[in-house]
Amino acid sequence: MQKKYAVPVSSFQFKRGNENLIQVLNEGSYVMAEYDERTGAVSWQRVVLASQRETIEKWLREQYPARVRTAAGI
Repeated sequence: MQKKYAVPVSSFQFKRGNENLIQVLNEGSYVMAEYDERTGAVSWQRVVLASQRETIEKWLREQYPARVRTAAGI
């Protein structure tokens, strides 16, 4: 069963910037946000509707779960 989102995630592009960084781009290829896969934090560069923001953050966390390192693994 395919998950339904209130805002179509398909209107955004997701591109890996470097090893830990996922960039969220809009249809015009503007960077809207950056997701740090290492920490799970999303840094927004542009203003978006709250519903879009929540949907995108949820989708990012589902597709790219944070890779938390323990103190012993550092």
